[in-house]
Amino acid sequence: MKSIDRRQFLKATAVISTVATVLPDVSNAADSSKAVIYVVHGRDITKMVAAGMEKLGGWAKFVKKGQKVTLKPNVAWISKPEQGADTDPVLVSECVKACKTAGASEVVVPEKSVNDWKQSFGSSGVLEAVNRAGGRMYALTEDKYFRKTDFPDAKILKQADVAIDVLDTGCLVNMPIAKSHSGTTLTLGMKNWMGSVKDRQFWHRNKLHQCIADCCTVIKPVLTIMDATRIMLTKGPRGPGEMERPDLLIFGTDPVAVDAYSATLFKKEPFSIEYIKIAHDMGLGCGDLSHVDVVKIEA
Repeated sequence: MKSIDRRQFLKATAVISTVATVLPDVSNAADSSKAVIYVVHGRDITKMVAAGMEKLGGWAKFVKKGQKVTLKPNVAWISKPEQGADTDPVLVSECVKACKTAGASEVVVPEKSVNDWKQSFGSSGVLEAVNRAGGRMYALTEDKYFRKTDFPDAKILKQADVAIDVLDTGCLVNMPIAKSHSGTTLTLGMKNWMGSVKDRQFWHRNKLHQCIADCCTVIKPVLTIMDATRIMLTKGPRGPGEMERPDLLIFGTDPVAVDAYSATLFKKEPFSIEYIKIAHDMGLGCGDLSHVDVVKIEA
């Protein structure tokens, strides 16, 4: 069979729609040399989630019947949804419901808050949203929720106590919120795993950016959904700070690519965020957006 180059392939498979910019299906994109992320713009989160997941092949591609699903939003702060410190509760609810519909045996949402967890879970609206959707959210407050884990490919973070439900699950989905951060300039997807470990202070004391990348050598979500519906430009990670409304959800299976694109929303070059550059150089994903297909969709 005569082979065709990538340019010919994309031309042959392109479809023009009045409601969405559609690039190749994920099954086709997997044959490409580029990572693919899907950037969905809209104001209706339900429609946005549906549009993004359709391009990724649907929830059934990630959630198998009878599997446990673990979702990891950022719910670290006593903050109202409109203040942009925590992942939007509607987004979390939609994903819980979708995973249950896809056949998940259970959907768990573990989180180690920085502030008092009862107030964080309550003020954010996420606990109520998870309960209403049929999931189970709990605070990582006891030793029994963690397992000591080795990171053999890490440079600094050689061992950590990690949430068991993050390690042992059929489907792990990262659901961070994009915002500024006083220590790392931005907190995005890879940094969100700090809410899944017992001792985050070790990271702060020992080259934080490297520890963030090191963590991702073991914790590898099958999917990242970045909440950029509203982003905190200043005074992060808690705020309140100056806000902007990009009205975006960013979907991808490459966590480094998702973070790299998210950085541009703050007018930052991806590699100016040290942990993105480190993770890219360690081969944990692609932070070079010239090698990422960015598919923009209206929902």
